[in-house]
Amino acid sequence: SPEPVPVPAAPMGRGFWAVMTLIGILILLIIYAQVQGITRPVSVNLTGTSWTLDSYADAAGRMVTVNTGNEVNLSFDPENTTTLDGYAGCNWYSYTYFRYNTTMLQIGNGTSTQRFCDDTGVMQAESAYLRDLNNTSVVRFRSGQLTLYDATGKPILIFKQSSS
Repeated sequence: SPEPVPVPAAPMGRGFWAVMTLIGILILLIIYAQVQGITRPVSVNLTGTSWTLDSYADAAGRMVTVNTGNEVNLSFDPENTTTLDGYAGCNWYSYTYFRYNTTMLQIGNGTSTQRFCDDTGVMQAESAYLRDLNNTSVVRFRSGQLTLYDATGKPILIFKQSSS
Protein backbone atom coordinates (compact mmCIF):
# COMPACT_ATOMS: atom_id res chain seq x y z
CA SER A 1 0.00 0.00 0.00
CA PRO A 2 1.32 3.42 -0.92
CA GLU A 3 2.50 5.77 1.82
CA PRO A 4 0.17 8.75 2.45
CA VAL A 5 1.67 11.98 1.22
CA PRO A 6 1.50 14.78 3.83
CA VAL A 7 -0.49 17.76 2.70
CA PRO A 8 1.29 21.08 3.43
CA ALA A 9 -0.57 23.51 5.66
CA ALA A 10 -2.31 26.35 3.89
CA PRO A 11 -0.20 29.50 3.85
CA MET A 12 -1.27 32.24 6.25
CA GLY A 13 -3.44 34.73 4.43
CA ARG A 14 -3.13 38.50 4.35
CA GLY A 15 -5.89 38.85 6.95
CA PHE A 16 -3.91 36.79 9.48
CA TRP A 17 -0.78 38.91 9.02
CA ALA A 18 -2.77 42.14 9.18
CA VAL A 19 -4.24 41.08 12.52
CA MET A 20 -0.81 40.03 13.84
CA THR A 21 0.66 43.39 12.79
CA LEU A 22 -2.13 45.30 14.55
CA ILE A 23 -1.62 43.24 17.72
CA GLY A 24 2.12 43.99 17.60
CA ILE A 25 1.49 47.71 17.17
CA LEU A 26 -0.99 47.68 20.07
CA ILE A 27 1.54 45.95 22.34
CA LEU A 28 4.22 48.49 21.42
CA LEU A 29 1.84 51.39 22.13
CA ILE A 30 0.94 49.95 25.54
CA ILE A 31 4.61 49.53 26.45
CA TYR A 32 5.45 53.03 25.18
CA ALA A 33 2.61 54.59 27.21
CA GLN A 34 3.74 52.80 30.37
CA VAL A 35 7.36 53.89 29.95
CA GLN A 36 6.33 57.50 29.23
CA GLY A 37 4.19 57.53 32.38
CA ILE A 38 7.16 56.42 34.45
CA THR A 39 9.86 58.59 32.89
CA ARG A 40 7.77 61.71 32.36
CA PRO A 41 5.64 62.37 35.43
CA VAL A 42 2.38 64.13 34.83
CA SER A 43 2.38 67.71 36.04
CA VAL A 44 -0.39 68.19 38.55
CA ASN A 45 -1.59 71.32 40.26
CA LEU A 46 -1.43 70.29 43.91
CA THR A 47 -3.21 73.43 45.12
CA GLY A 48 -6.47 72.50 46.80
CA THR A 49 -5.87 68.72 46.71
CA SER A 50 -6.11 66.29 49.62
CA TRP A 51 -4.28 62.99 50.06
CA THR A 52 -4.37 60.02 52.44
CA LEU A 53 -1.11 58.28 53.33
CA ASP A 54 -0.86 54.71 52.03
CA SER A 55 2.75 53.87 52.96
CA TYR A 56 5.90 55.50 54.29
CA ALA A 57 9.60 54.73 54.79
CA ASP A 58 10.31 53.61 58.35
CA ALA A 59 13.50 54.42 60.30
CA ALA A 60 15.33 51.58 58.47
CA GLY A 61 14.19 52.92 55.07
CA ARG A 62 11.69 50.09 54.39
CA MET A 63 8.30 51.02 52.94
CA VAL A 64 5.58 50.26 55.50
CA THR A 65 1.82 50.30 54.92
CA VAL A 66 -0.12 52.60 57.25
CA ASN A 67 -2.00 50.63 59.92
CA THR A 68 -5.76 50.49 59.53
CA GLY A 69 -7.41 53.14 61.68
CA ASN A 70 -4.33 55.38 61.71
CA GLU A 71 -5.48 58.13 59.36
CA VAL A 72 -2.61 60.29 58.11
CA ASN A 73 -3.42 62.95 55.55
CA LEU A 74 -1.94 65.81 53.60
CA SER A 75 -3.64 68.81 51.99
CA PHE A 76 -2.20 71.47 49.76
CA ASP A 77 -4.02 74.67 50.67
CA PRO A 78 -6.29 76.30 48.09
CA GLU A 79 -5.88 79.65 46.35
CA ASN A 80 -2.25 79.24 45.24
CA THR A 81 -0.73 79.50 48.70
CA THR A 82 2.44 77.57 49.43
CA THR A 83 1.21 75.84 52.56
CA LEU A 84 0.54 72.16 53.13
CA ASP A 85 -1.01 70.78 56.26
CA GLY A 86 -2.67 67.73 57.66
CA TYR A 87 -2.98 65.19 60.41
CA ALA A 88 0.01 62.94 61.16
CA GLY A 89 -1.82 60.32 63.25
CA CYS A 90 -1.65 62.11 66.59
CA ASN A 91 -0.79 65.74 65.85
CA TRP A 92 -1.79 68.35 63.30
CA TYR A 93 0.98 69.94 61.24
CA SER A 94 1.51 72.79 58.80
CA TYR A 95 4.54 73.47 56.54
CA THR A 96 5.49 75.84 53.79
CA TYR A 97 6.69 74.32 50.55
CA PHE A 98 8.34 75.46 47.35
CA ARG A 99 7.91 73.96 43.89
CA TYR A 100 10.75 74.65 41.49
CA ASN A 101 9.22 72.89 38.48
CA THR A 102 6.72 70.11 37.86
CA THR A 103 8.58 67.62 40.06
CA MET A 104 10.95 69.40 42.47
CA LEU A 105 9.42 70.06 45.89
CA GLN A 106 11.15 71.47 48.94
CA ILE A 107 9.48 71.44 52.34
CA GLY A 108 10.19 74.59 54.35
CA ASN A 109 9.47 75.72 57.88
CA GLY A 110 6.70 74.03 59.77
CA THR A 111 4.88 73.63 63.01
CA SER A 112 2.90 70.88 64.64
CA THR A 113 0.82 70.45 67.72
CA GLN A 114 2.61 68.79 70.64
CA ARG A 115 0.05 66.22 71.80
CA PHE A 116 1.32 62.98 73.27
CA CYS A 117 -0.58 59.88 72.21
CA ASP A 118 -0.72 56.75 74.37
CA ASP A 119 -0.16 54.42 71.40
CA THR A 120 3.63 54.21 70.88
CA GLY A 121 3.13 52.64 67.44
CA VAL A 122 1.18 55.72 66.29
CA MET A 123 3.84 58.03 67.74
CA GLN A 124 6.65 56.11 65.97
CA ALA A 125 4.74 56.14 62.66
CA GLU A 126 4.06 59.87 63.07
CA SER A 127 7.73 60.57 63.76
CA ALA A 128 8.78 58.59 60.65
CA TYR A 129 6.11 60.34 58.55
CA LEU A 130 7.19 63.85 59.58
CA ARG A 131 10.86 62.94 59.04
CA ASP A 132 10.03 61.65 55.54
CA LEU A 133 7.98 64.76 54.79
CA ASN A 134 10.96 66.94 55.76
CA ASN A 135 13.26 64.87 53.51
CA THR A 136 11.08 65.27 50.42
CA SER A 137 12.81 66.49 47.26
CA VAL A 138 10.73 65.18 44.36
CA VAL A 139 7.00 64.70 43.89
CA ARG A 140 5.37 62.60 41.18
CA PHE A 141 1.71 62.06 40.38
CA ARG A 142 0.35 59.07 38.50
CA SER A 143 -3.10 57.49 38.39
CA GLY A 144 -4.47 59.15 41.53
CA GLN A 145 -1.29 58.38 43.48
CA LEU A 146 1.15 60.97 44.79
CA THR A 147 4.66 59.71 45.55
CA LEU A 148 7.24 61.78 47.39
CA TYR A 149 10.93 60.93 46.93
CA ASP A 150 14.07 61.87 48.83
CA ALA A 151 17.12 63.49 47.22
CA THR A 152 18.51 60.08 46.18
CA GLY A 153 15.33 59.25 44.23
CA LYS A 154 14.04 56.72 46.76
CA PRO A 155 10.26 56.78 47.36
CA ILE A 156 9.54 57.73 50.97
CA LEU A 157 5.81 58.60 51.06
CA ILE A 158 2.97 57.27 48.92
CA PHE A 159 -0.47 58.89 49.06
CA LYS A 160 -3.82 58.09 47.48
CA GLN A 161 -6.03 61.01 46.48
CA SER A 162 -8.83 61.77 48.95
CA SER A 163 -12.36 62.51 47.82
CA SER A 164 -12.53 65.68 49.90
